[in-house]
Amino acid sequence: MLRKGPPLVAILGRPNVGKSTLLNRISATMSAIVDPTPGVTRDRKYLPARWRDRDFIIADTGGVGIDTGEWLAREIERQAFFAAEEADVLLMLTDVKTGVTDEDEALAKRLKRLKRDVVLAVNKVDNPDLEVEVAAFYSLGLGDPFSVSAYHGLGVGDLLDRVVELLPPFEAPEESQEIAVAIVGRPNVGKSSVLNRIAGEERAVVHEEPHTTRDTIDTVVERDGVLYRILDTAGIRRKRTGASDLEYYSSVRTFRAIDQADVVLLVVDGEEGPSEHDQRIASKIDSRGRACVVLLNKWDLVEERGNAPEVLEAVSHKFRFAPHLPLLRVSALTGRAMDKILPLVDNAYGEWNRRIPTPVLNEFFSRVKTKIAPPRQGSRQLKLYYATQARTAPPTVVVFVNDAGLVKPDYRRFLSRQLREEYGFWGSPLRVHFRTAGKDRGAKPRVR
Repeated sequence: MLRKGPPLVAILGRPNVGKSTLLNRISATMSAIVDPTPGVTRDRKYLPARWRDRDFIIADTGGVGIDTGEWLAREIERQAFFAAEEADVLLMLTDVKTGVTDEDEALAKRLKRLKRDVVLAVNKVDNPDLEVEVAAFYSLGLGDPFSVSAYHGLGVGDLLDRVVELLPPFEAPEESQEIAVAIVGRPNVGKSSVLNRIAGEERAVVHEEPHTTRDTIDTVVERDGVLYRILDTAGIRRKRTGASDLEYYSSVRTFRAIDQADVVLLVVDGEEGPSEHDQRIASKIDSRGRACVVLLNKWDLVEERGNAPEVLEAVSHKFRFAPHLPLLRVSALTGRAMDKILPLVDNAYGEWNRRIPTPVLNEFFSRVKTKIAPPRQGSRQLKLYYATQARTAPPTVVVFVNDAGLVKPDYRRFLSRQLREEYGFWGSPLRVHFRTAGKDRGAKPRVR
């Protein structure tokens, strides 16, 4: 029987056995944070992989068997077994340097009960002297163990040969539209809760403790024939000072996720109200040329307090530099307005890719010139010759003029406002550049 999607392979194992290193090796990326601190990976992380002309999805999971009795350890393990239950093949990773542990034995027993194909790999076999230690792992009852070094890549090819032998048949579907969506914001504003609501399942660990999400979580959601690749990210700290290495690299990956996204969902804590840090994040999203929708989360608490007008006024003030950003009042806890998020993403994505034909654009500029006279400097006045949209995503308009040096910032803002009033571009950045053209160009063209 053919699957609807690519086969799924889940990596499971104790903390710090090298699961994220192996994920990076198999997927040929550096997507997962690798750190000796146990518990760095907390959620399921899915990445596409390919071996011997077989496409599949590889899932990294948090460490199983963190015996602390705390909520986080239980939640990490629960997320790991969600991945195990949906996987076609399970890849259990162990550590040759620690030998077979009680936690390895307990995990092996649980995996056998899942009735899935399990491939056992013994990691950190970095030199031939350690090969003799691999035999001890036969005691787990999972068949022949594969000795590998995820860090150096040793033995990984043989391991993948066995994995793809066990994959079920899969027929790739026809190409469909996919929109990449990054969920960003300060720590503890509800980003993971928003992801879980959109996905319709518990894809991310959710707790009041800040920095619960350490790495970027990649989830694909399908709605009405459109695929959305949702990237939940770690909270962006105000500054590097005082941040641990893990928090710093989490923030770096967050900005990488923004660069990979088409549309960014900026989650703001409605209970606390917007902050200057939210303002800076919005500015960074704009500078990176990404479409954006602002989600004012925890609106149920705002309504309970009865201070909605004050919060909305604060939002209007903080984001006054970006009045084109759609604002949606939501509650990830109650589900309020969560069904409106993806339609807003569709709209922002469409505006981000909007293209205005050159004749239409020039007819518009001929009308705009009569509203406010172009600026002048001494005896020279700015002349608008013609305009064209040079690109989309984000929309970028180039206006050819007699002297780009005559353009004043307020006139640039005026033209941008007129373009938005005429064509929208709601939720999308809009770039307007001026270029000296014609007989006045001079030796070097100037662009502003």
